Parts: sequence; C-alpha cells; structure tokens
Amino acid sequence: MGRLLENDYEIRKIKHLNLVLRALRDVGRLLVTQKNKQKLINGICNILVKKRGYYNAWIGLLDEGNNISKIAQSGFNSQFDKMRARLEKGEFTRCIQKTLESEEVFLAENPVLECSECILSKNYSGRGSMAVRLTHEKKNYGFMVLSIQQELSLDKTEKNIIKEISDDIAFGLYRIDLEKKRELARKEQEESKIRFKTLIENSLNCISIIQNDKKIYRNAGLRKAHRLITKAFEPPDFENVYADDQKRIKQNYQDLVQNKIKHIDTDFRYYPEGRKKEEPQIRWALISARKIDYMGSESIITNVMDITDSKEVENFLRIQDKMTSLGRVTAGIAHEIRNPLSGIYIYLKALKKIYKNMGDINTVLSIIDKVTLAAGKIESIIKRVMDFSKPGKPQFIMTDINKNIDEVTKLTSVSLRRNGIKFIKKLDPTIPECWSEPHLIEQVVLNLITNAAEAMKDYDGEKTIKLETYRKNQCIAIVIKDSGPGIPISSQPKIFDPFYTTKTNSSGIGLSICHRIITDHGGSLRFSSGTKKGAKFIIELPLKSDEKEP
Repeated sequence: MGRLLENDYEIRKIKHLNLVLRALRDVGRLLVTQKNKQKLINGICNILVKKRGYYNAWIGLLDEGNNISKIAQSGFNSQFDKMRARLEKGEFTRCIQKTLESEEVFLAENPVLECSECILSKNYSGRGSMAVRLTHEKKNYGFMVLSIQQELSLDKTEKNIIKEISDDIAFGLYRIDLEKKRELARKEQEESKIRFKTLIENSLNCISIIQNDKKIYRNAGLRKAHRLITKAFEPPDFENVYADDQKRIKQNYQDLVQNKIKHIDTDFRYYPEGRKKEEPQIRWALISARKIDYMGSESIITNVMDITDSKEVENFLRIQDKMTSLGRVTAGIAHEIRNPLSGIYIYLKALKKIYKNMGDINTVLSIIDKVTLAAGKIESIIKRVMDFSKPGKPQFIMTDINKNIDEVTKLTSVSLRRNGIKFIKKLDPTIPECWSEPHLIEQVVLNLITNAAEAMKDYDGEKTIKLETYRKNQCIAIVIKDSGPGIPISSQPKIFDPFYTTKTNSSGIGLSICHRIITDHGGSLRFSSGTKKGAKFIIELPLKSDEKEP
C-alpha cells in the first residue's frame, strides 16, 4: 500500500513539474517582452495559476520606502480586496514579514494553522504556502506568495524552482528599470542636444569645434550678424591673427592641444575676413577655448567675440584718465617750465646789453650755454609729459623700475610741495630689472600718487606720501602709502570696479585701468586694509616673462 502511495506522489510531482516548466517558459517570454511592471506581474500570476502549476499566486512590489507600490494576484475571489487594502496600509502578513527578513524561501506546510491571522488562510485548506523575496543585486523589489499541493511544499526541487522563478522576476524588474533609465537618459540627451543646438546656432558669437586642426563645425548665427570674425582663429597657422599676437596665440593653442593648459582665455588682434592684410584696419577679438568630447572624439570648442568697440572705449577712457592725472599736476609742470623760462628771459636781456656794449665774447658764449641748458630742461619736461600722454602700443621689455618711477615722480614733486605734502621716496638700488612696459607702469604709479594727493587735499592732519620699492621672492614690489583719511570700509571691496568713484568730476575708471595694466603684466595690485589710517596700495611685478610674449 505504501509503495502505491509513493508512486502516486511521484506521478503527481512529475505532472506538477511539467506544468511548472511550461509555465516557466511562458514567464521567460513575458520577462523578455513586457516593459510595464504592472502588466508583467499580472501576467506572471496568471501564467503560474492558469497553467495549473499553482492554486493561486500574488505578487507585491515595494518602493524605495518599502511601501507597496503595485499588487497583482490570480486564483483568488473578491476576498483579496481586503488583503490589498491591508497591504496598501503597510500591514504585512506573517509570511511577507518572514520573507522580507531573509533571502530563503519561506514555507508554511499548513497555513490554516500557522497563519491563522491571515484573512486568506482559509483559501489554503489542504494546501501548502511558499513565499520568496524578489531580489537582484542586493535590491529588494518585493515578494511573491504561491499556493501549492501540501505534500510538495516541503520538496527541495520545488523550493529551488520557486527561488529560480523569483530570481528571474527580479531580473525582469531590474531590466525594466534599466530600460527606463536608458530611455530617460536618451531623452535627456536628445533634449540637451536640441537645447545646445538652439543655443549655439542662435549665438551672436563665433562658436567652432576643432578636431585635428580643422574646423568641423561653425555656428551660423554670427555669420548672419557679423561676417568679419568668422576666420579670426584658424589653426594651425592663424594667418588672420595680427603678426605681433600670432606667436602667442599659436603657443596657447599648442599648449591646450598638448594638455599643458586647461583653457585659453585671452584677447588678440586680427585681420577681418575679406580684408587684405595691407589695409590698416585691425580689430580685436576675445577667445575662450576648452577641450571637450564631441561625437566620441577629443575636440576643442572655441567661442570668439569681437571686442573692438569695447577696446576703443577702454583706450579712450585710459587716455582720458591719463589726461585727468596730468591735469592734477599741471600747476607743478607750469612751475617747472616757468623757472627756466624766466632764466632764458634774463639771459637774453643780459645778452642784449652785452651786444650793445660789445662785451667779451666768452661772456656771450657762457650766457648762450645757460640759455641752451634752460631750453633743454623745458624740452625734458615736455618730453616726459608727451611720453606719458601718448597711447602707444605696449612694448614689454626688461626694464629698471626704479628709473621709471624716478622719472614719473619728477612730474609730481613740485605739485606735492605746493600742496604741503611731504613726499618720501625709498627706492632699493639692488632690485633687478623686471618684465614691464615702462609707460604703463609710470601711468599706474602717477595715478596712485595723484589719487593720494587728491585724498589729502582738504585733510587737516599730516600730509605724507611714501613710495618704496623692494624685492619680494620672484617679484618687484612697489608700495605707495599716504597718511590721509583712508578709504571707507564700505567702499574698499569696490575700489577696482570700473566707473566706481566717491569723488566728483571723476570717471571712476582710474583704479580699474591700473588693476588691468598690472594684471596684464602677470602681477597684482591690491589695497591693504591693515593700516590704521591712510591708504596703502601694493604692486607686485614678476621678474621673468616665462619666455612668452604678452
């Protein structure tokens, strides 16, 4: 009799396995084709039950907070609606709680007794229950509960099949998530491309992408608005770049290609497209260039803007500021010229008397020498003013800063004395030459001195301006300090801003231009707020040029 029962069990088991295997094939096809999670778990539950491998099946999916997000079932009547409501409230049954605590398959041989609190337990009369967690790569997607023949609930083969089904379902859910992420990334990439293309195509700057020294893309917006700049930056020869800037631009480009620098941000002069180099018109451009990955290849994106108009305005303001500075020392210049002129007048009168009295020729020659010397002084003064005033093209050379400073302070010394300002000059004779443009450095120093003098114009305290030079590591430092009322704390952060001024009849561009000049030298100009009174400005200029043209 026992032998017959055993054979009967084996027959039922084989039939069940055949049904399960057919169900597994259908589940596998569904996992590959279905992209909707709700439809996927609905289909799986129906396959597992309708293929008659299991009496009923239900699957619950969890969100990131372990709350029920989706539920599917097959083989139940309307009583499952109560279970659905409880699950949605977070009230999990014993089998689900046990399942979520372990990756092993949870078994209940007699759910009616073991899970009496479950509202579905009466549906499991004479049946076994198996529950398993749906996990892939340590992520828990949810759980699955199946009802099976009671004698098969403890079968090891059945347990392995259930685990395999759960792993396949979890992988299918992972695949759907992955596909959604890929689709979302693809849409975002497409939208990004559209936004990028719209932005680039309608930009009024000349934007290009360069690969292997050739432009493979150039936007159209700039060509519609301004054709002059489209070929201003053409590697590798840069034929349209002005001769004095060509070497620097080539070097910057090669440094970027060879990863010696991360970006190019500079200005340069260029010949407009369609104009011959012999023609005098030269324009200014500002370029920003970076390395990017374009269509899977290392590329360089360039953004070139014509700044000729702003350069002309800047140059005009710079000249205007020079004239303003010279205007402040006009009295001193007039006094310096008046003295030799008075001497010339006296010498000429004496020469006239000697001529009338037919005096000694040696006396006449001596007087002529004195007249020549006085005229030379006037010429020297005028030359210093003219040299300072003319705009000129920057010519960076190795120069003696002390000599330049000494020359420019001669323009201010008389004016300072007439205004009761004591001027102290302490120039370190041991400092070496540094890389600079003399006229521009003179302009900065004169501007700072005249600013200090202007600040002490109505000051009642001691009036002193001290100028000092010394070496600081690989730099030359120039310090200009006054004993005046100083700069209000509220104004200090803005003193280098263009057009910011606290004075009347001032353009507010002076300190901004000074800061730009020193920055162009590779140095720094800063205001020291550590002094108790007065104002202190520190200029630092590098000793070397790094063998690059400015």
